[in-house]
Amino acid sequence: MQTIKLVNGMEVSRFSLGTWGFSGAAVWGDNDDAISIRTIHEALDNGINLLDTAPVYGDGKAEEVLGRALKGRRDKAIVSTKAFMGDLSYDGVLRQCEESLKRLDTDHVDLYLIHWPNPEFPADETMKAFEKLKSDGKIRGIAVCNYGKGALEGVSGHEITLNQLPYSLIWRQIEKKTAPVCAENSIALWAYSPLAQGLLTGKYKSLDDVPMNRRTTRFYDSRWGQSRHTDTGFEADIFAFLAKLETLCKRTGFSIPKLAIAFLKTRPNMGSILIGSRTPEQLRENIKSFETNIPTELITELTTLSDPLLELMGENADMWSNKNNGRIY
Repeated sequence: MQTIKLVNGMEVSRFSLGTWGFSGAAVWGDNDDAISIRTIHEALDNGINLLDTAPVYGDGKAEEVLGRALKGRRDKAIVSTKAFMGDLSYDGVLRQCEESLKRLDTDHVDLYLIHWPNPEFPADETMKAFEKLKSDGKIRGIAVCNYGKGALEGVSGHEITLNQLPYSLIWRQIEKKTAPVCAENSIALWAYSPLAQGLLTGKYKSLDDVPMNRRTTRFYDSRWGQSRHTDTGFEADIFAFLAKLETLCKRTGFSIPKLAIAFLKTRPNMGSILIGSRTPEQLRENIKSFETNIPTELITELTTLSDPLLELMGENADMWSNKNNGRIY
């Protein structure tokens, strides 16, 4: 498995495993804990050491499942969890970290992230708590999630290793403002939803194939009643793009997931690609996609093919909310 060294010297796998799908959250549905644990073990056995979770994934269930899976294997993993935006006060961050450590059944977290920026809490106060946790040995490194250009200014002066952001062939909005700032500050990108919540797996041929519980992002019209946004969505354009992508796959012999993951691997300053496999079988297929090499000219063709979506979808990089121009600011 390919690895990358972060600005703090920590070496992480360029392919990482997310645990939201192990939480029983409505968007994913129930998952057998035993299968979830086997999937985590499969990741470790294949050299994936970066494992991501958060307390809001199933009200702590994902953290608990990950903690159980790492019994006897903790030294093989780089564990990442997050402080939620609801309380980024000094005491709130310290409390959240202690609660996560208990659920994970560990004495430290390797990477601690702010899940979403929240301008209601002074960034200096939040970062003071993060630095306290680091000096106490309870976290090894600091990272952020969903931080745009403005939010990153608030944490300047601190060693930020990664910025976890939504990024895929369909959703490239971070390229407009956020990605360049990350590169300038040596903050590696950590792409989540690389398969656009299933749209880039090839299993959805039309909107009718997409379950209602998956229609939560700004990809879809708010009239479905599943979302927090009020947009009309980009459904027609996305499925027109997917049809063209399918044609490209037939011509070249590469599957949609292989093309989608290969595209992200080649993006500037890409640190790790976060995949949400729910079974060992899914993970093995995704690892194959990650390890597939795609000709440079095909990557260029993919980029050109998705450029119209990039322009159409505007500058709001938040996949879920359009309120106040989104929460990634």
